[in-house]
Amino acid sequence: SSNLNRTRSMSLQQLLEQSLAKETRERRCEVCGCEEATTTSQLVKLPKVLIIILKRYRFNNQDLSSSGKVSRQVSIPETVSLSSLVSDNVTLPDTSMPVLKPHNQTQVGVAVPLPTSPVINPVIPSPSPVTPTKFKGLTEEQVALLNEQDQFEYMLY
Repeated sequence: SSNLNRTRSMSLQQLLEQSLAKETRERRCEVCGCEEATTTSQLVKLPKVLIIILKRYRFNNQDLSSSGKVSRQVSIPETVSLSSLVSDNVTLPDTSMPVLKPHNQTQVGVAVPLPTSPVINPVIPSPSPVTPTKFKGLTEEQVALLNEQDQFEYMLY
């Protein structure tokens, strides 16, 4: 059953709920003297964009032989519900659109007409981001060897 547990597929929803689930920790309470505490994590302010990084490595301090890459498949749905993960007084992100100031040219020298009527999510052409030199020509294997911050930056380009 341990082997089955490693290969069983999990959903992104389950992983999010698991990462913020109640957890009992050994910690001495200065008020009551109790040796255990239950901690709860909740989102108190929702971001406009939620970036989720899946940790694909398991480390076991007691038994290093059970440490290793996590090969469990993760199903990623089109939407994820955060309703069970937020506090009662959660703050929602500001969804107002930025006010566009009149201008004649963008950074690449292309004239951009401003909308004459209110538009939801206006599409304004922007210059394509230039791939940083350190990422040019990397193979998949080389990208896999990058540290977490560089891998995140690589995904943006």
